[in-house]
Order: sequence, then C-alpha cells, then structure tokens
Amino acid sequence: MRATVCIPTIRAAALGRTVRSVLGQTWQDWELLVVGQGDAATAEALRAAVSEAAGHDPRVTYVHLTELGCSRARNAGTRLSRGEIIAFLDDDCEADPSWLETIVTAFDADPDLGVVGGAVIGPEKLGALTACPTVMPAEAVYDPALTPQNPPAGWDWIGANCAFRITAAARVGLWDEVLGPGMAFPVGEDTDYKQRLEALGVRMLTTPRSRILHSSGVRSGRAALRSQRNYALGNGAVAAKQTLSGDRRGRLWLRETRRRCLTDWVRRRRPQRLPVDLRHLLWFELGYRRCGRRYEVDPAGLLRLRGSAPAGTVVQLRPPHEVGSRHAAAGQ
Repeated sequence: MRATVCIPTIRAAALGRTVRSVLGQTWQDWELLVVGQGDAATAEALRAAVSEAAGHDPRVTYVHLTELGCSRARNAGTRLSRGEIIAFLDDDCEADPSWLETIVTAFDADPDLGVVGGAVIGPEKLGALTACPTVMPAEAVYDPALTPQNPPAGWDWIGANCAFRITAAARVGLWDEVLGPGMAFPVGEDTDYKQRLEALGVRMLTTPRSRILHSSGVRSGRAALRSQRNYALGNGAVAAKQTLSGDRRGRLWLRETRRRCLTDWVRRRRPQRLPVDLRHLLWFELGYRRCGRRYEVDPAGLLRLRGSAPAGTVVQLRPPHEVGSRHAAAGQ
C-alpha cells in the first residue's frame, strides 16, 4: 500500500528534522509532499530546508502556495496525492520510525477503516507559561454508524498525526479553509473534520502505537498565551459552526465552557486559576459570536461569509499547475 505524507509548513527552522524523520521510516513505499505557504523569501527558505534534508530523493516534492493556511495546504496535498492513504504531519514534529508502518498495517488489517489517528508526544514537564499540544489516545475503534456521537473512552486524534484512506478523504471533502492555522479562526480544523467524518459514519481507529514527537512544539511566554487564545477562539468557532449546522452539541459546548470557567476554580480551590479561565471564556465566546454572526454553512459543510456565493457540494480538484510548482526537493 502506497502512502502519501503531507507536511504543511511555514517554518524552515525545524522542517529539516521533520523531513528526515519521514526518510527514516521502516515503511518505504511513500511519497512526501511538503506544502509551503508564504512570500518569496519564505518559499526560498523552505525549499532550501527540504533540499538539504532530502537530497536527491525522487519521492520528495515541494509545492508552494502564496496564500497562508494549514487547511489550504492539506487540501492541496490531498489534490496531489497519488497514494492509497494520505498521512498528515506537522512541520514542528518528528515521526517515530515505525509511524507509517503502523498506519499502513492498520488500514491493511481493516478494509472498512477510514481513519487512523495516533499519539502526539511532548516534553514530560512544562514550565510556567508554556504550552505544547499533545494527545495520547487509547487503542480504540469508533464506528459512528453503530454508536453515533458516542466514541469510546480515550478515543481522540489531532491534525498533527492523522491518516486517511483516500476514499474516505474524498467522501468528507475539503478541510474547512476558515478554520486552522493561518485562517480566520486559527485552530479547530481537525475537530471540524473529525465531526464531518463522524456524520458520514466513517470508521476510525486511534492507537498510541502511531507516535510522533512534538519536538519543536513548545510555546513559551507570549507565544504560549497566544496559543491558548487561538485554541479558545478556534474552538468557539467550531462550536458556533455546530450550532449553525443544527447540531445541539454547539450550544452544549458553549454552556459547559461557561460553567467550567466560572466555577472550576471554586471546586478545585485554586482562585489563581480564575483570571486564566476568564480569559479562555472571553476568547471562546468571541469565536462563537464572531463565527455565528459573520458566517454560514454551505451545502458542502464548509463555512462561508454570509451572502457569498455557494461553494457547491462537489469538491473540484485543481490540476497541479494551479496549486503551485511541483518539483523534486533537489531544486529542479
């Protein structure tokens, strides 16, 4: 089974380590699409990082988009994919050598499986005013057709480590380009994608055996505060999208966030948490209200500005020359 690995990127500093971790996989039947975003100077730095890490390996391709956005980059990677599965890896992560083999083996073992999500591991200890997104899921299969909106305990995955059978990706369609890093609401694109897969009844596995290290993912000081703000703002927007779609979980999420942020400090007897929780609630509510007022959900299940033209229900795949230059990392 051939795999496409897609790395959306805007950061050249850590990109070489990410690329080298793919070259070091025990499963070798893969292609790597590194999808950069940004201006000409950023493109030059990213191309150089990929070229230095990959050398002349013909399996590695660099694609550049002038518009920012992780969701745009994932959509471009999916359009260009030639694999039976597509696996996404963030540019500040390093994949365990058996990462792809674990994913491919899981898909081979279960022909009905549409998704494999894995562990994202950070430092054991984080200091004050530091943040690093992580997840350690249970070994669990969620089949929404059997237990709608009721995943097993410990089941979860995030966009930094997820893989899809290409047929499942075609069914769910585009990543929402209003959500995610570089977009109007800077997180939540993976939660939204997960919920759309769920609505289609796609069978999904999570496993801690599929491991990546969030090696450059620690944010400190102002960067940590900005990360916390982004998560609250983006999650508020996802909750609003649920509400706009008629999913009652959106309002329940808003209500639970209010309850937790206003009362948990009392239950835990930690009054020092109140300013942090109030800040989280402020940004969550802002994301919820801004999304609910400015956007609507189109027939394809994607957010669009109110009154704008419908995107339609069919995903239109652009040919490579419309996405960006496609060439080997060696700089051809």
